[in-house]
Amino acid sequence: MGIKQSKWQDHLKTAQASGLSLVDYAAQQGINVRRLYEARHARARAKAAQARKTSAFARIKLKSGLVVNVEADAHRSRAVATLAMQARLGNGVILIWTHDASTGPVLADLMQTLAALPCSV
Repeated sequence: MGIKQSKWQDHLKTAQASGLSLVDYAAQQGINVRRLYEARHARARAKAAQARKTSAFARIKLKSGLVVNVEADAHRSRAVATLAMQARLGNGVILIWTHDASTGPVLADLMQTLAALPCSV
């Protein structure tokens, strides 16, 4: 963090500790309130970036209405469900595939592999 950024982060901490709103604190100190808001936003972005780096989990959204085909498998005398799967990565890449639900461990391996892929926003 640079000297200017550190200065605004210090102001932000002092403003929060004072109990005043950022507008009131800025007026009291004779500083630009927009810089305080920018410092708060920068701190939130830094925290979010750190959380993404330290998280071992990938966010997964489930949508209703996914295509599921269930077919009778005459050779194995059981129903086979084929799921239409889609993964939208943080870098904009979209992966689409189908999955035979009877092979559960394969799905877990696939999700672990997807979570380990390097993505940039």
